[in-house]
Amino acid sequence: MIVCPHCAADNIEGSDACEACGQSIGDLHLATPASDVERALLADRLDVLDPKPPVVVGPETRVLDVLKLLVEKAIGCAFIVENDLVVGVFSERDALHRINVQIDELGGKPVSDFMTPRPQSLDERARVVYAVRLMDQGGYRHVPICDENGLPTGVISVRDILRYLTERMTSAGV
Repeated sequence: MIVCPHCAADNIEGSDACEACGQSIGDLHLATPASDVERALLADRLDVLDPKPPVVVGPETRVLDVLKLLVEKAIGCAFIVENDLVVGVFSERDALHRINVQIDELGGKPVSDFMTPRPQSLDERARVVYAVRLMDQGGYRHVPICDENGLPTGVISVRDILRYLTERMTSAGV
């Protein structure tokens, strides 16, 4: 059993939130952080990464139009949204691996033909450590940040994580 530090209620080990008060207890099983950088990863929320506004397109948007948007917005991916839900992500990696030099023949096709379906996302209130874990385990370079209704509000990239870690290590004197 895990005792909630907020209300002292008993909870089943592995629970993410206290059943009595609803407060987050998902990180109570973790070892004590060994450094300021580890403490920051566990404490900081995704908003410290300053997520970029997402590029959002419909599934029928032409690949060529999506690529132009990515270049124009200087961002590495677009979220494909249908009925207010993220149904896919199309990144520069998808363009390189699935389209490559065939842009003339494939550029007019819908982006849904080349997207990565059902991307995992994070709640905008999640901690940075969860983004690092998700990116590492899934091999993702971009993660959609969504509100409580599942609507994309931002995007974070591996570059954002590296910038964050560099800043934390520099301020910690590492």
